[in-house]
Formats: sequence, structure tokens, C-alpha cells
Amino acid sequence: MSVLRSLLMLGVFVWPIAALAHDHGPGYVDSLEIVSTYDAYGGASFGNVGPYSVIVAIAHNKLDPDDPANAGIVDVKLAPRDARGMVDYSEDVLILRPKSAANAKRVLFYDVVNRGNKVAPGTFDGAGATFAAGEQGNALLLRLGYTIVFSGWQGNVLQTGAGDTSSLGTDFPVAVNHDGSPIIGEVREEFILDALDAANGPGLASNGVATVGLVNPAATLDQSAVTFNWRQTWLIAPGVEDYDSPSTPVPTANWSYVNGGNAVQFTPPAGTDLGTIYTFIYKATAPKVMGLGFSAIRELITFLNYDRTDRQGNPNPVWDLRMARCERRDCDRDSVFEVRMMEGISQSGRFTRDFLYQGFNDDARGDNDSRHTVFNGMFPIIPASRKTYTNFRWSQPGRWSKQHEDHWQPGDQFPFAYQVSRDPFSGKRDGILKKCLETNTCPKIIHLIGGFETWGGRDVLVSTDGLGHDIGLPENVREYVVPGASHGGGGGVATIPTLSPICKYPISAVVESTIDRALVPVLEDWVAKDVAPPPSAYPSNANRLLAPPEDRSAVGFPDLSSIGVTYPAGLYNPLVVTDYFHTIPFPNLSKNYTVLVSKTDSDGNELAGVRVPEVVVPLATYTSWNLRAANHAPGENGYYLGSTFVFASTKAERMASGDPRPSLEERYSSKADYVSKVQAAAEALVGQRLLLEEDVQVYVNAAQAQTILP
Repeated sequence: MSVLRSLLMLGVFVWPIAALAHDHGPGYVDSLEIVSTYDAYGGASFGNVGPYSVIVAIAHNKLDPDDPANAGIVDVKLAPRDARGMVDYSEDVLILRPKSAANAKRVLFYDVVNRGNKVAPGTFDGAGATFAAGEQGNALLLRLGYTIVFSGWQGNVLQTGAGDTSSLGTDFPVAVNHDGSPIIGEVREEFILDALDAANGPGLASNGVATVGLVNPAATLDQSAVTFNWRQTWLIAPGVEDYDSPSTPVPTANWSYVNGGNAVQFTPPAGTDLGTIYTFIYKATAPKVMGLGFSAIRELITFLNYDRTDRQGNPNPVWDLRMARCERRDCDRDSVFEVRMMEGISQSGRFTRDFLYQGFNDDARGDNDSRHTVFNGMFPIIPASRKTYTNFRWSQPGRWSKQHEDHWQPGDQFPFAYQVSRDPFSGKRDGILKKCLETNTCPKIIHLIGGFETWGGRDVLVSTDGLGHDIGLPENVREYVVPGASHGGGGGVATIPTLSPICKYPISAVVESTIDRALVPVLEDWVAKDVAPPPSAYPSNANRLLAPPEDRSAVGFPDLSSIGVTYPAGLYNPLVVTDYFHTIPFPNLSKNYTVLVSKTDSDGNELAGVRVPEVVVPLATYTSWNLRAANHAPGENGYYLGSTFVFASTKAERMASGDPRPSLEERYSSKADYVSKVQAAAEALVGQRLLLEEDVQVYVNAAQAQTILP
């Protein structure tokens, strides 16, 4: 007779089975507080799925800091505990679900928010930022019948309880010393005014004064305890960065703490511009336990998938979806969702890789036979080879390294590849999949990048050993590259030329979102039906499409100097082995990872990857790089954008300018000829399952609307 049955016969009260399972795990949703529920998009109906509901909530969680599954959360044992020894924390939650369980699919699509912002609605549905009537866009995910979940994870984005209309944040505890005294430590932050302007609104006010928020508050307002310097570049030669040369102090009179030490206000010194790199080293205090962002997602998804109620007896708002249709006969009826996909873009794509690497895809409930895989599908988009600066003391989750700036955050070191391999410098064996292989909780993964990630994110390290030798991808991973695409893609040929004040050249027009959309049902079919995705498409030594970026001839890029184009030899994002345990990280310059990029055709368009219609039927050369413009650290790599270099209209024009690329009149007999070839290129991608049939028209419409070829 079981212990549970014995207790019931004796009249002893026990928690329901769903709640009892919490006692065998590292943490749980203690209470899912429903803030509001309403009809999505004014009650609009989506295909056979029907209308959707919006559920706005706050998850109040408890975590056992002594559970082995939480041992990797930095400072968790220094967080305050309740009477039972648990750590309390909470996060905003947002659920977009079909109203009718009978019409839904048993698919959970978890969108990892980016700096608190929802990314899936805009990327996959072309939708607005809210769920108001008319904001649904083309509603791909809704027509597919998915339940879409969002939640806060970033500790420095504050919880609001209004995740449907604002950012989704968190309420995480602050770590303190064992004696209860505040933790104080030296922290390094970096500012670039034009980068702040692009990400967060104006970095420089009209009065010439910059105000920059600090991720961690200052422990003292004593300016003498601060090193505040500026430099224009780290680069001293192509591919060579000078990490030891002195920088210039910002005069004390030029700056002050504001907002109680949570921000810095300063007047940029003479000799600087909007691309100047500022380094601010100061004594900080009150570090939040940022690694709780990983456990928050683990606990939320586990609760939604397996528990009828939370610990307080509140019902799971998606429990009825267990009755939705399955795609497989052996569908697990003990869970709500047959397919559980985790998708993230840029910052949140890096977080997706980090979530898996740090072992949080194992729900760690019960013993090895009873624990579950949290997500059985993952879709990291444009993460390149990086992870995140999240699970650290003094973490700064928003940072990501680029050629010009932000070289100094942890989370940007080995391992890079999904494959478990040996680091050529430390000798350590590791990989993004290492922990999930040990617990049999690895998902199926589609890794999608644009060409920018090869130059700006060292994506080659995902499939090589750090010295430029192929190691390939595991069987459960596919990688696709959209050649010539900026970080996130461009607006299509109808938008040429699109300019950025940061960049010297017009921005790459290559669209990436259409490929993002097509790969969602591909990943679903792979997880639910074991239908293999299309073969990976990325540059490798095996396909002879990798080359050192310093060598224009080896890359195959044409000489376009006669039309004012400077090839950026050596302007890729380098990486050296770095010791982050010192105040100012010390790089080992003799241990430089090998970065390679895709070769190009004679037009300068990259050969490897998913060659979209802009590249197959080109009006221009679309590069994965750009250069910074005047007043923005000119000559450095252009933030996160590629370039567009339009072909000459006629043969006579190109001959006169010395342009080696065939002109438009030499390529296309008419606009109708061009449009026809674009449509054929798009339809070829449909046949490869890399483009949705409905998105062929995206390219055809752009081809008809462009004004380059009359």
C-alpha cells in the first residue's frame, strides 16, 4: 500500500497530486495571480481555431536554494529566505490562448522577451505591440492554433503586472552577505551614445548632456572611487585590437551621479563623438540574483504543462488544453502540451542557448526516471556564438559584443558550439548540449542567423573548433544562414535606399522574417512528427565556403573602390581568451579564436546559406557588414547593420565608373523579367520548406514596388 493511500485512510490531509509533485523539484509556482482576462484582438476569429483570450498574470514562485538543480544560480544562497527556507520571487506572465480547447493544437510557443518586450507577434505575425482590435497582423501563430506564452526573466526590468501593454519584468531578491550586510564590489559598465540612442531613445539630450542608467546602483557617490575614461577605438590594425593602451579620463567636472546613484549624467569631453567608447568602473551594491530568470521560466512552463493547480489551489488557466488534438498516437496525455517550443531573437536568442547550456531544460522533479524536458523544441534566432551576461554577480543582461564595443562581458567565452568539443586553449571539454545530454533532456534545435552574425557574432564558432576546423552540428541541431542580412534583417528591395545615421552605407535590404516564419511549422513537425527539417545551410570548410575576412580575394568580394566602397579587411568581431575575475578583464592576446566568414560570388553576395530572392535575383550587392559614419567613430564596423550597393543601371554607366559587376540592363530584359525571376526564386524556397506559400507574395510585391529597375 502506498504511503499516500495510507495517509488518506487515516484521515490525514495531504496536498493534491499536482501540488505534491512540487516537493520533489527545485522550485514551483506558488500562486499564479490572474490580473485580467479579455478577448484578444477585439474577439477576432482566426481560421479554424477561432478567437483567442489574453490572460495577464503574475507568477509568485518559491525556490529551494539548497536543491542541487539550483546550485548553479549565482548568489542564490545569499538571497533572503522565508520561514521554510525558500527564496521568493515573481515575474510578469502573459498567455495568449485559443478560447476553444477543441480547436487548439497542443503546442506551446514560448517567446523569450527581449529587454522585457514581446518579439514573436511582430516577427511571426506582423502584429502590433498590443492585443487590441486590428493589431493582429497576418496572425500566423494564431492561425496555427498555438498557445503563446511570455514572461519576465531579466532582473533589471521591473515587474509591472501589465505585460499586455508594457514590458514584462521581474521582482527578484537582492543578495546580501551572510551577516546581512550589503554586498559591495567593483563593476565595469560601458557606454556608446549612438548605441543608447538606437536601443533606448536619445542617449544625448539637445543640451549636449548624456544621461545613462547603471544596471547596478552605486554603493557610494564619491567620484574619487570611480575610473571614468573614454577611447575612440580598440582597433590599431586590421584584426588587431589594443587592449592595453591608455584611454583618456573624463574630467570629474564633466559628470555626476543622478537618480540616487542609479544613473550617470555627463557632458562628452572635447575630442569625442557619438561613437566614442566610455568605460565606467565604480563600486556597486545590491546585486540582484539575476540567475533566477532561468528558474522562473523552468518553473512556469513546468507548471503550465503538468499541474492542474498552483500551490494555493488556483487553477492552471491552460489545463483544459490537454483535450486538444495530438499529432502523434503516443501523445503524452499526462501533459498539456505535446510540443513546447522556446523561441528567442537577438538577446533572447542568446538567452535560449544559455538556458539550455546551464541545465534549466531539465525540470529536475523527482528522480531521473520521472523528470521531464521543459522544452522539446528550441528556436534561437540571430544569437550567433554567444550566451548571455545573466547568471553572474553584477550581471548586465542587455550587453552583446560587437566589433567596436562591448568586448568585456562574461557569457561570451567557450563553449560556443552545440557539439561537445575541446577548447583549443584551455583544454576544457564543453558544449551547449553538455548538460542536457547528461540528463537526456536535449530538445530539437533550429539555429537561424543572418549574414551579420558571421562578421559581428563569430557564428563560425558554432560549427568549428576555435581554430577554424569543422566539428559540424549534432543530429538534433540544424543551422540556417540568411546571407547578407543585417541583425534581424531588412525591409526588402522596395525600401532601397534605407539609411542610418550611424552607418556610412545604405542598409542591407535582405529580408529575414520570412525565413523565421517558415521554420516555425518546420520545427513543430520535427518535434511532433519526427519529420526532418531541410538540410542545414551555412558556410563550412566541407562546402569550401569559408574564408578569412582579412583577405578580400580569398572571400571573393569584388574590388568596388572605384565606386567608393571600402572593403572592411579585419573589421570583424574578434575574441580572445579573457580572465573576467579581475576588475579590468585581462585578455590573453596569444589565444585568439579563429573567425572565418562566408565566401561571396563575383557580385559580392554571400554563397552559403538560404539564398533568398534578393540574393538569387539581385539588384545590388548585400553585405553582412557596414562602416560607421562621420561623428560615429568613422571606419569602425557599423553596429549591427549590413550594406546595400546597387548595381549600375547600364553597361555604359558601370564601365565609366569602373564597377566590375554587370549592370541591371545586362541582367534583366525588363521589370517583368525581373519580377518573374523573383517569383521563381521564392517558389523554389517553398519547395524546400524554407518559405511559406503565402510569403511568395512578399517578394513579388516588393519586386513590383521597387524603383531601381523601372
